[in-house]
Amino acid sequence: MPDFRLRGAVRGADGEIGAPRLDEMLTAADAKEAVRLANRRSLTIEDDAVNALWLVDANGTMLWSLRRADLES
Repeated sequence: MPDFRLRGAVRGADGEIGAPRLDEMLTAADAKEAVRLANRRSLTIEDDAVNALWLVDANGTMLWSLRRADLES
């Protein structure tokens, strides 16, 4: 099964994203399953400062991203 990378960082008021504070490997059958796993994981991140999340495949191609503020609106 392919590996995917879920990363998270602090996005500042100016929109700039800082260095990743979350860097986890996800193994999923395909990109669709990886996105489902990332969505589920986004609800349980303990670092409240992390407000920007993204998922990339093994080639570094972004598959999914989320601003945590989008969950609250």
